[in-house]
Amino acid sequence: MLYLNLIWAIIGTVLGFYILFVGRKGLWVTLGTIGLIVSANMLAVLVLGGDRGRDLIAAEAWGLIGIAFLVGVLGLLLGRFKPDWAVLLTGFAAGADLALWFSDIAAYLITAVAGQSEQFAFWIGLLVLLIGGLFGLWLVLRSRDEALILITMLIGVQLIQDSMGFSLSSSWTAIVLGALALAGVLVQYAAYLRDLKAEQTEPVPSTSSIAYFQDLELNS
Repeated sequence: MLYLNLIWAIIGTVLGFYILFVGRKGLWVTLGTIGLIVSANMLAVLVLGGDRGRDLIAAEAWGLIGIAFLVGVLGLLLGRFKPDWAVLLTGFAAGADLALWFSDIAAYLITAVAGQSEQFAFWIGLLVLLIGGLFGLWLVLRSRDEALILITMLIGVQLIQDSMGFSLSSSWTAIVLGALALAGVLVQYAAYLRDLKAEQTEPVPSTSSIAYFQDLELNS
């Protein structure tokens, strides 16, 4: 178990920094990682009643871990060969993952405050996840690159925090993660602006001298 947690910490940290700084361009790695993380988080919350994907390792739920890895592999392949689909799925998956927090709040309010059944809270939680996913989808459709920069920043920081075990109650955690988030946005947005500039300054193909004289002969 210790080795699995150590391996997860190393791989998760590396992938987190990659997504944070290069996630928009390395979309296939981003979608594969998001597929793994989102499916693991959702399985942990909806099936085990946990808080995050790492709870699957603690519970030794190998079948659920296998499902999460399969989703990650499918995300890698889809991001590699269908980049347009990858953008849409990245937006939807990231939106659903971020909506997990609101899903937990909704479940608590429905069961503890309103006194409704857990089954009712489960379906409301699924509805919240669907709304979050649709919001992420709308975001990437409206502003593709800017949305991808924002999404990869959030997922990268979340993955780094989870992999390195930063305490969310520590002020130092807020400072470190805030600095990483700002650096990730600045680096990726600068790369995005460079790409835009390169597209706008592409040289227009000039007419060759042979074609120019041929045109003169035809016109004469």
